[in-house]
Amino acid sequence: MAATTMSKETIAHTKLGGSQTLGDADLTGCTFKGGTLAQYEDPAFGLRVHDVTLRDCRTAPFVLHGIEFRNIAVDRLTCGARLTPRACVFQHVTLSGAMPDLMLMPAHSSLSAEVQEAFAAGAEHYYKDVDWALDISQGTFKDAEFSGVPGHLVKRDPATQFLLHRSSAEHADTEGLSDRARSYLAKARKHRFDSIVIVAPTRSKYFDAVLADLEDLRTRGLAE
Repeated sequence: MAATTMSKETIAHTKLGGSQTLGDADLTGCTFKGGTLAQYEDPAFGLRVHDVTLRDCRTAPFVLHGIEFRNIAVDRLTCGARLTPRACVFQHVTLSGAMPDLMLMPAHSSLSAEVQEAFAAGAEHYYKDVDWALDISQGTFKDAEFSGVPGHLVKRDPATQFLLHRSSAEHADTEGLSDRARSYLAKARKHRFDSIVIVAPTRSKYFDAVLADLEDLRTRGLAE
């Protein structure tokens, strides 16, 4: 079946959940009115979005929870608020150009501890069979947090996107480090996976300071 192709269309407020598969779409210059794409019961990620390309699109805030995103390419996306996909997993997802504020989060804290743990364990199982999850090497960010994804499965630009390992962070000598650098090591120590990517956001007014702290960690052998 041929992919749905749309240009400069407006997609109405959307509310979808459960176990279903959505995708096969190529959208350019489209505007999403926002909505909810979420499920809170299935740690096997039966809600799936696949084979989608977005170019120069704009979106209102979306609630995103419990989704598998696979074979997705996003080139320049605008959003009036931070996007916070929760309990989502990624396979072959590319983010390039200017991105909105983005924070990949674990399952929602309002869920029971058992459900939160089920989603986290489901993600660990999922990533065992993934060769790479995200490619952010050509993305530019004002603020970004990728702690929900194993760092070694993220394709990155090492000039501004750094890999920290839990094993190094656990034994790090923090003498002389800034508070920010210490917080990055603490994040790596607490991370669910063995490694984490920390981004120096090139479009942030704090870029130079963040980059300096990450470069300090790299010089000390605490970041790659």
